[in-house]
Amino acid sequence: MAKIGDTVRFLNTTGGGKITKIEGRIAYVEEDGFETPVLLNEVVVVLPAGHEPEKKGARMMFDQKAFDDGKKSVRDAAPQKSADSRKTDNVAEPELPVEETEYGEDITVALVFEPENAKALSTSRINAALVNDSNYFLYFSVLIRDNEAKAWKPLFTGEVAPNEMIVLASFTQQNISEIERVVFQAMAYKKGKSFQVKYPLNVSKKIDLTKFFKAHCFRPGVYLDTPCIEIPLYSERR
Repeated sequence: MAKIGDTVRFLNTTGGGKITKIEGRIAYVEEDGFETPVLLNEVVVVLPAGHEPEKKGARMMFDQKAFDDGKKSVRDAAPQKSADSRKTDNVAEPELPVEETEYGEDITVALVFEPENAKALSTSRINAALVNDSNYFLYFSVLIRDNEAKAWKPLFTGEVAPNEMIVLASFTQQNISEIERVVFQAMAYKKGKSFQVKYPLNVSKKIDLTKFFKAHCFRPGVYLDTPCIEIPLYSERR
């Protein structure tokens, strides 16, 4: 449960801030000098009280050193290697140690949509990414609805490391309707160490597509300091 001093983001809309007071089931969240009342069950904690972001000046960035050191944009995320290119690699790259956070034992997953040009939404490509805000590796699939077949088809299947963002696909306003309904499925685990077992994730989400046609809906958020739309998929932090 969120408490006074926690930095939170809203589940049902964009934005967030720091909780200044709690009255019953209502939390008062301050952002940019303005205080917004919101139900406690409609916020998720992204930075517990008493914790500070590793990098000063970054607006509500999540706690991941490699991300803070340069991955400021979905467009900057490293492209995924093809199966053929992986086969030709002669030297395996050593895995870097996982940077864990105190609150990362509770899994939070979100979709992030970042336009390449927020000032020209009608022509800009919109890059979609998945954020794994936890200390767990996730082997996952993101499915989208195939209305003609009346079934689901994969948008992306793969692994995302702890506290990392992975690019899924790119859209425009002309085909953004393909992701109106998504299903996220995942298994959580750690490598080379013991961990608490998590139940498999299976989440359905209907996305409000009207936001992708409104410039004011794209704004810096929890995971990016550039204009974007962040959509929570799952969170254990309540």
